[in-house]
Formats: sequence, C-alpha cells, structure tokens
Amino acid sequence: MSSRATATILVCEDDPSVRLLLRLAIERRGHRVVEAGDGEAGILLARSVEPDLIVVDMRLPDQSGIDVARTLKNEPALAATPILMAMGSAQPSHRLTAESAGVNAFVYKPFDIGGLVGEIERMLEKSMPYHSAPPLRHLY
Repeated sequence: MSSRATATILVCEDDPSVRLLLRLAIERRGHRVVEAGDGEAGILLARSVEPDLIVVDMRLPDQSGIDVARTLKNEPALAATPILMAMGSAQPSHRLTAESAGVNAFVYKPFDIGGLVGEIERMLEKSMPYHSAPPLRHLY
C-alpha cells in the first residue's frame, strides 16, 4: 500500500495501554484509528464508520472477539472488511472457530508491534489495491 494512502482502522481492545500503543504505531504509518474498549462499542463504531480494517482482541469484557467478528461479517456493509484478531492462545480450536467466524489473520500476544503493523499493511494492500494504482484518465 502506498504510504500516502490513508485507511481507517478500528481497534477493538479493552486494555487502554494496548489501544494507545496500537493507535500510535498505526497513525505513524499515516492511517486513521478509531477505538473501542469492548465488543458492543466496537460493533456500533464499525457500523457508523465502516472501517477499512478491524483489529479485535479475542477476549473482551462483554463478549468474545469471535462473536464481534461473526456479527460484523453478517453485516452487508462490513462483510468484506478484513479482521485481524489478537489472541493470547495459539490453540488450534480457537483459531478454527475464529476463521469460521470470518477472521482473516491472527497475531499472538504478546505481539511484536512492528510485526502487527506489517500484517495490517499487508492486509490493507490485499483488500485495497486500488489505492496504490494510478487514477484512470480516460475510459475511451
């Protein structure tokens, strides 16, 4: 993705210090960050903002990140939005359940912030390739 392309990233994480770390790292790459501290707030914010990518923690205070992902993937306006899940456990059953709910990629806690931001950039490039293409001048 071009460094000039700006995406809106929703970070749904209950730990304020982790949200701050993610926001600073993502904004440093030129993207806009919107934040939610629990699943319900994340769902409501995703519906109103329609972000380009969602980062969600697997364990939230009011519901699981898997439930959040499942809800968002059932929304027509958000079904194609890529979801990156932060997981504290690498158990295959958790990953399979998350994948079946529509989660596209995973990072495991404690995560390397550079690796996480790199994964976000890779996912954005894959989902938004038109941002780096030159504009069409003439269609005929």
